[in-house]
Formats: sequence, C-alpha cells, structure tokens
Amino acid sequence: MNLRERVYLALTALLLAAAGALIAAVTLPLFPLERMQTSLAEVYGDLRFALVSVVLLLLAAVLLIISMRRGAGEETLLQSGPLGEVRICFATIETLVLKAAREIKGVRDIKTRVVVKPAGLVIFLRAVAFTGQNIPQLATQLQTAVKEYVENIAGSQVAEVKVMIENVTAETLKTAH
Repeated sequence: MNLRERVYLALTALLLAAAGALIAAVTLPLFPLERMQTSLAEVYGDLRFALVSVVLLLLAAVLLIISMRRGAGEETLLQSGPLGEVRICFATIETLVLKAAREIKGVRDIKTRVVVKPAGLVIFLRAVAFTGQNIPQLATQLQTAVKEYVENIAGSQVAEVKVMIENVTAETLKTAH
C-alpha cells in the first residue's frame, strides 16, 4: 500500500469514527433533547442507531490500524547476504524486466507481473509484437533476455518467464509532410 492509499485510508477511518461518535451522541440519551433542536429527534434513544454507531466505530478502528501498519502490502523479495538482509521491491524487478524486454527487437508494448514461488521468481509478460515477427522465436528471446538480466542484476533465481503475446500491430513510420 503506497503513502497516498494509507492517507486516504486514515482519512476514511477518521471520518467513520466521527460519524460513529456523532450517531452515538445523538441516539443515546447523553444530552438533553432540548439542546439538540434538530430533526434528529426521530432517532433519539433508538438502540438500532446506537448499534450502527458501534459498528462504524469498530470499522474505523480496524481501518486506522491497517493504515498505520508500515510496509503492509508492499511486496518485496528478501535475500540474505554476508552483511545482513537485502529487500528488493517487486516494482524494481518489474522495471528490470521492462528494460530487458525493450531491448528485444519486435516488441512494441510490454506489461509485467512478478510472483515468488519456492523455486524462484515467476515472471509474467504480456506483450504486443510488431507484425511480421516470428512469435515463438520472439517469445524465446524475451524469456532468455528477461531471465538472464534479472538473475544478473537482482541476483535472484528466475524459475519461469511466461510470455503471452496479446496482439500484433503494424509499425508506424512518421512521414514528413
């Protein structure tokens, strides 16, 4: 979860907490009804709304706890070295994959996803190739280039590189008018 998502989650939790506290204050006979002077007299003393406030307060507490956890949901690859542990974010691995894939002639667009398995990294590639390319040969080139590059740069074992050619597209050339 990135920083922006954690901020949104924290704000949502605070809003839910405020709403829950407001509902509790209005529905429970904590304040004299005359002081409220609003149209909320219909819910005053109704325990169903008090139950809603308790649920909102619990939900707010859970969301606040989740938003405070550091690094929760950030996927990393853990490696142990002689001086301690090294963590490599999956985003880093994906960037390495994209760099290796872009070096292959005949690939137009590439999307990637990384999964860790006991045997090593499994890298999923979704590519768009230019027309006229030998697709099996292109897929083999992608697999080899990505596997070698990630293993050399990140020092991680790559178990599999799965390639899916989603589409082919014509190479567009810009012409001067």
